[in-house]
Amino acid sequence: MESPILNLQERLQKLIDQYTADKKAMEELTRQYAQLKDENLQLMSQIEDYAKLLQETEAGYKNLKSEYEQLQNTHKEMQNMLFGIESFADDAIKKIDDIFPKLEESEQ
Repeated sequence: MESPILNLQERLQKLIDQYTADKKAMEELTRQYAQLKDENLQLMSQIEDYAKLLQETEAGYKNLKSEYEQLQNTHKEMQNMLFGIESFADDAIKKIDDIFPKLEESEQ
C-alpha cells in the first residue's frame, strides 16, 4: 500500500513538472509575442511609408495632368493662330496673283 506521503509527493512532482512545462511554454509564447510585435511595428512603418509615397505620387500625377492640360490648351491656341496666319497668307497670295496679271497686261 502506498502511503499518503508518497501519494502526495507524486502529486507535488506532477504539479512541479506541469509548472515547469507551463513556464517554458509561457517563455516561448512571450518570445513569439515580442517577435510578432516587432514584425508588426515594421509592417506598420512600411504601410505608413507606402501611404506617404502614394500621396506624393498622386500629387505628382495631378501636377502632371494639370501641366498636360495647359500644354494641350497652348497647342490648340497655337494651331488656331497658325490657321489664321495661313488664311492671311492665302489671301495675300491671291491678291499678289491678282496684281501680277494686271502688271503683265499693262507692260504689253
